[in-house]
Amino acid sequence: MTTDASLEALRARVAQAVDLRGQICPYTLMETRDALKELTQGQVLEVICDYEPAAKTTIPSFCTKKGYPLETVEEEASVWRLYIEKTD
Repeated sequence: MTTDASLEALRARVAQAVDLRGQICPYTLMETRDALKELTQGQVLEVICDYEPAAKTTIPSFCTKKGYPLETVEEEASVWRLYIEKTD
């Protein structure tokens, strides 16, 4: 579970944000992957998403496979913010 303080620390490290509201798979994953390619090790990508399968399954599965730490916050009904740390 993420505390308010740790979430604020994570948000302070965001190097780039992508707003994927209105998009569905596979575009949500493709844009997330492309944005991560632009980051260096240790930087954080913030993904704003309103497509539940992407927020809860597709992007988290990708992060697990890549070994990228992920924090997901449901900001409001059907809008998620995913914080992904690039580790390679």
